[in-house]
Amino acid sequence: MAVEMVILDLLVAVIQLVLAVALALFSITIALNILDRTTKQINEFEELRNRNVAVGVYIAGILIAVGNVVGQAVSGISKAVIPGQFNVGAIIGGIIQLFIGLPLAIILIVWAQNRVYSWLIKIAETIPGVDVKEFDVEKELKNGNVAMAAILFGTFLAISFVISQGISFLSEPIASAITSLIR
Repeated sequence: MAVEMVILDLLVAVIQLVLAVALALFSITIALNILDRTTKQINEFEELRNRNVAVGVYIAGILIAVGNVVGQAVSGISKAVIPGQFNVGAIIGGIIQLFIGLPLAIILIVWAQNRVYSWLIKIAETIPGVDVKEFDVEKELKNGNVAMAAILFGTFLAISFVISQGISFLSEPIASAITSLIR
């Protein structure tokens, strides 16, 4: 009996790992597709091929931010598959957590990019000799402006920290409510 429990526990661990990898790949694919649609002036992969560090930093910021948020959702789902027991409510809660966290992260990343742009425009307007009409975040990234990429990277990371903490325990009350309904 003890050997069977050990094997079952190891199987559960493998399932959790496979699930985490699958969700990570899914989330990164979604994030890259949305990134491609929101940055019309930049062909990210062509820029990376041309060794544009600014675009690389920008993409890394988005991927890390999405990964940070999705990590919390994966944690919520993983809590459902505890060795020796199986909690349907926790799985549903974790999935809901994922489908709230991922779109929220992507929406806020796009929003943050626009806010950073507005903020930079306001600052640039106060600097003599700076032509604000010529300032465009996507052009700056395409031209290799690493400083711009670093600001966006930091913004994305900060937002992801807040979102991930905001959704970190979301699955637990949802799981509790679902479990109450099932009983």
